[in-house]
Amino acid sequence: MNGVWNQVQSSLRARLGTQDYEIWIMPIRAEAIGEHAIQLQVPNRYYQQWVQLNYGATLCQELSGAHGHPVTVSYKIVRGENTETEVLPKVAPRVTPASLSSIAPTQLPPRVESKPTPVVETPSPAERKIRTVKQGLNPDKNFENFVVGGCNQFAQACAQAVSHTLADPQYNPLFIYGDTGLGKTHLLQAIGSAVLQENPDTEILYVSAEQFTNDYIETIRSRTFPAFHEKYRKRPGVFLMDDVQFLSEKEGTQEELFHTFEELMKRGRQIVFTADVLPREIRGFQDRLRTRCESGMIAAMTAPDPETLIAILYQKAEDMGLVIPSDLAQYIASRMRGSVRELEGILHQLKARCDFFGTQPNLEFARQHLSGVLSQPKALTGDEIIGTVAAFFNIKVSDLKGTRRLKRFVRPRHIAMWMVREHTQHSFPEIGRLFGRDHATVQHACKKIRASMDSDADLKSTIQALSRNLSC
Repeated sequence: MNGVWNQVQSSLRARLGTQDYEIWIMPIRAEAIGEHAIQLQVPNRYYQQWVQLNYGATLCQELSGAHGHPVTVSYKIVRGENTETEVLPKVAPRVTPASLSSIAPTQLPPRVESKPTPVVETPSPAERKIRTVKQGLNPDKNFENFVVGGCNQFAQACAQAVSHTLADPQYNPLFIYGDTGLGKTHLLQAIGSAVLQENPDTEILYVSAEQFTNDYIETIRSRTFPAFHEKYRKRPGVFLMDDVQFLSEKEGTQEELFHTFEELMKRGRQIVFTADVLPREIRGFQDRLRTRCESGMIAAMTAPDPETLIAILYQKAEDMGLVIPSDLAQYIASRMRGSVRELEGILHQLKARCDFFGTQPNLEFARQHLSGVLSQPKALTGDEIIGTVAAFFNIKVSDLKGTRRLKRFVRPRHIAMWMVREHTQHSFPEIGRLFGRDHATVQHACKKIRASMDSDADLKSTIQALSRNLSC
């Protein structure tokens, strides 16, 4: 790895200029954590943020070129032995259009300018951990161990922007949505932990929508509204609510959340929500709550691609003290549908069995002892996907495959073609035969859907919902 990293550094020195190279690239160490995964070790999270925003795309491009194949890049903060506080460089690099294009296809977090750091008494790691736990946060869920990939890059960038610029109107509220098990809770708690790290006296209120509902019901029963309002409306500097979809059709609780939302916004407090779906897709969600959730920033999280899933696997395994061979990592990733929570469960089971038998993880051991939970997923057929899409849009399969050009048939037809292409090994001509079309028509439909997904939130949400249906 040293030879490859030296080659990359030489190229970057020429591309970035000596000053930026010495300030930003020279302090980085690179380490291979798999055949397709590279971990960049940086001195502090300030470096991580700036390098990721300004040079992330360049580093990924250079490393991929040096290795001869695409690689996933993750970051790890490795502080010096005697480092008590983070030392920031004096020069902040410029954000170039090319580097920004790698962060997100649409909106981007505001640029964070370098400011003089006030001299304050820095709490020790142990003190920070105690404060984090006291505020209901898990100190292990932070930005440092959150693996970034194309599936979550924009959501992670928004979350980091929020943690540095509280109550910025562009990001208040921040609404993060995506299927279960993709890391929404991790990001939500990472925001709280990062805010506490910079501003230890900030009051963080992290609750699930279920807990908010239960607290509200108990308040009605005991008639303790002043205490409830003190907790939810007056004290929080940052209000983090998980699983907002739980409030579906709960009129009374939604009413209370609306007034809580209004009071917090009036006080200039930061609000972050997570949910499985977009605000408009939460059944029985009040319009005034929906519009307020949509008034800030909305960021999607999707299932990780295989490379990102493997990078996450290595990160989780490292946190558990497991060393996973590359063939075992590929084996596990190929038998999962992208849920990070499910992956974590698999690793816990693997660790428990390895500890019991006193052995290290390997492919043969996993095949022998985890065959029940790591069985090869059933392959989907084109007809199954077409049937699922037709049922979702409440139209007949014959209309989906037919030639009628009505709008209510054309869009679902294109989506079905794209999903067959994504979820099966069928070629364009084979898909064309399923729909009674030629391969050029299928190619055009797939290209159109793929091009629209980044800019069309409704389309993206629909495809995510269909993917969940297919995995059931």
